[in-house]
This record gives sequence, C-alpha cells and structure tokens, in this order.
Amino acid sequence: MHPARNRVKTREVKPLFLGLTKFHNMPIDPDTLSSLASEYAKGMTSIRGRRVQRLLKREFSGADEVAIVEAAAGAVPTAVFGFSATGAALCSTDGTGKHASVIKWLHGSRRALETRFDLWKDSLPVLDSSSHPLVDSLTRAGIRDPKEHV
Repeated sequence: MHPARNRVKTREVKPLFLGLTKFHNMPIDPDTLSSLASEYAKGMTSIRGRRVQRLLKREFSGADEVAIVEAAAGAVPTAVFGFSATGAALCSTDGTGKHASVIKWLHGSRRALETRFDLWKDSLPVLDSSSHPLVDSLTRAGIRDPKEHV
C-alpha cells in the first residue's frame, strides 16, 4: 500500500479568536457554547433553530468569550458576540429569511468581513462574503454604539 493513502486526512484549523490580553488564551468550553447557542435559538422554528445553533457552534468554537448581547431597537433584538486577543465576531439573526450573517474583524481594524450562510440548506454553505467598513457592519447588525466593540 502507498504510505500517503494510509494517513489520516487532517487540516489545520485556525481559531477564529485568540483571546483578549486580559483573558486566557483558551477556546470557550463546547458545552457552554452549546448552551448559549440553544438559548439564542429559542423561539425559532425547530429546523431553523437547529441550523442557527450549528452555525454558532461552528463559527464561534475558537472564541475565548461568547455572550448574547442586546441589539438596538428596530434590529434583531439580540446578537451573539464573541472575542479574543486578535479579533471578534458577531451574528445577529432571528432564524427567518434565506441567510444568517457572521461579521468578523481583527482588533484595530477598520474593516470587517461579513459572511452570509444559507439557512435553507442543512450544510449551511457560504452564500457570499464581503468586506465593509467595521462601523457600518456593526450598525447594520444593530449594535447600539459600535465604537464600544471595536
């Protein structure tokens, strides 16, 4: 047998977050993240709720700290916010519509990457990604004072 065929296929996974200096450099506990994702998806339909939970667990698994935060009036009422030493991310969805967006940025950056995931498909494929000014991205997501989170 060829030795390369016997190897287990692995890929390097770069964590989404690496922790703020005042926090330890350890990813959030999977059970804690699962519980938070479940709480966030309460009130969504069962299929959409499961998909949003899976998206949150996948996209925020490398975060040091994750919390449900209140968004501005008129926006989706809550969002999931995660951060670490090098960056942060935000997801704000009510589980309706075709997609859910995750906005990611590096600390000190003025730009954010918004990735839209297809909620109509179980695998949650990426629909598209685009770069925007950070403040605009956070304002669209309903963060009251984006400067507090940069």
